[in-house]
Amino acid sequence: MHALLLRFAFTLVFTSQFFAETPPQFKLSWPTPNPAFARGLGYSTFLQKTGPEKPITSGSFGCVRNNGYKFHEGLDLYPVNRDRKGRAADSIFAAMDGIVSYLNITASYSAYGKYIVLEHSKLNPPLYSLYAHLDSINPNLKTGSEISIAQVLGKMGNSSSGYRIPLERSHLHFEIGLRLSDQFQVWYNKKKFKSKNRHSNFSGFNLVGLDPLLFYSMYKEKSYATPLDFLKSLPVSVIVRVKTNKTPDFVLRYPSLSTAKTSSASNGWDVTFGPYGIPLQIKPVEKTISSKEKQIQILKFNSDSQKKPCRKLTTQKGTQFFPTEQLQTYLELLFGI
Repeated sequence: MHALLLRFAFTLVFTSQFFAETPPQFKLSWPTPNPAFARGLGYSTFLQKTGPEKPITSGSFGCVRNNGYKFHEGLDLYPVNRDRKGRAADSIFAAMDGIVSYLNITASYSAYGKYIVLEHSKLNPPLYSLYAHLDSINPNLKTGSEISIAQVLGKMGNSSSGYRIPLERSHLHFEIGLRLSDQFQVWYNKKKFKSKNRHSNFSGFNLVGLDPLLFYSMYKEKSYATPLDFLKSLPVSVIVRVKTNKTPDFVLRYPSLSTAKTSSASNGWDVTFGPYGIPLQIKPVEKTISSKEKQIQILKFNSDSQKKPCRKLTTQKGTQFFPTEQLQTYLELLFGI
């Protein structure tokens, strides 16, 4: 109990260190008791790599798996405490104030294993944070529970469905990002997947992450005041025009990411996507899109973002550009098309 209190106290100290001068407009805490990032130490002091011969960056965010061909949505953070049997003993802490939006208590239901999704509705824009591969979840937590920054959510572990994570590679998979749709089940049904969606709107398909390490590093440097400032600082990967009369629920959930007015009428939307497909802005098209125009048009794209082998958003056929399967999935979820 004493050790747990010390770890909890450290997390709070770590948080307060970020507020010495001109604080951002929200509080942010590291999700494990490891002090390495707060002390400015390197990746090897907090990231869990995928195997003994793998680079330490395999535990980071981006195209870091399978020689750059497999995407990793978050950070893998290793434990600093283990019990006598070698099991991770670290508590997991909430990164920000929020509410519990989803709990998966059955490890076999997801590749995330046992996991928690918090939504931080008081932020601008609201973000989600996800904590996966847990050994256990705080039994007092329920969907809708209010959570304070640095509150204990559960215990680090190695839970997962399918692939077995070795005990010695127990870790926390940690994500921060945006949710695409409130109608995920509708999209899922159309795809006719063989497995059941057990996770409502909080399946990994419906969650798009940002780079947590960049988010924390820029926060530490006081480079932004709100998550909106952070998102505005990200480079644009592609801008897509979608012809539809539907107003995406994304616009209602994240009004600060849209220029739409409640009274505005449009038959199309221009969507700006950032690195790996995170939506940065969605605005109604000012002029009516003609019936001859395609439902989906690539307006602009950043060629530098196409150089990475995974998570490309556009593909070229002749002189024309089209959405990749990944970008098409994001558009389907955003617009129900």
